[in-house]
Amino acid sequence: MIIDDNNNTDATIESEFILPRSLSAMAKTFYVKTDKPIGDGLWYMKQGTTVTGVKVIAKGLGIRCINSLIEKNPLPNGEKTKAKDWYKCRGTADVTNGKQVSKNCEIHFYQCQNIGKIEYKVKIWGEIIES
Repeated sequence: MIIDDNNNTDATIESEFILPRSLSAMAKTFYVKTDKPIGDGLWYMKQGTTVTGVKVIAKGLGIRCINSLIEKNPLPNGEKTKAKDWYKCRGTADVTNGKQVSKNCEIHFYQCQNIGKIEYKVKIWGEIIES
């Protein structure tokens, strides 16, 4: 439980995590190096897109589907990952289907320290414009 300076206990989960300042895997902004499919694969983040405002919204056992993530995503050497290595994050990015672009979508994804970012999903769609 978090208690702020005014003895309030209603702080959000985001205040429990500190993101590193370096441009590592947990940076607040990252660039998409290759096209990343989102959800069912009809929409994707284009190569060169910037994902901004990345925040951790759940960690480790606080992720509802942690057991499924551990089972589906082993380490490169075949060992299972640990729950403490997983984060659920959110950020803002532009997504496209090749014909239309949706600006400033809120995306959610999972990240493991030794695997990287996986399972991108759009949670809030932005303004759709023709490309």
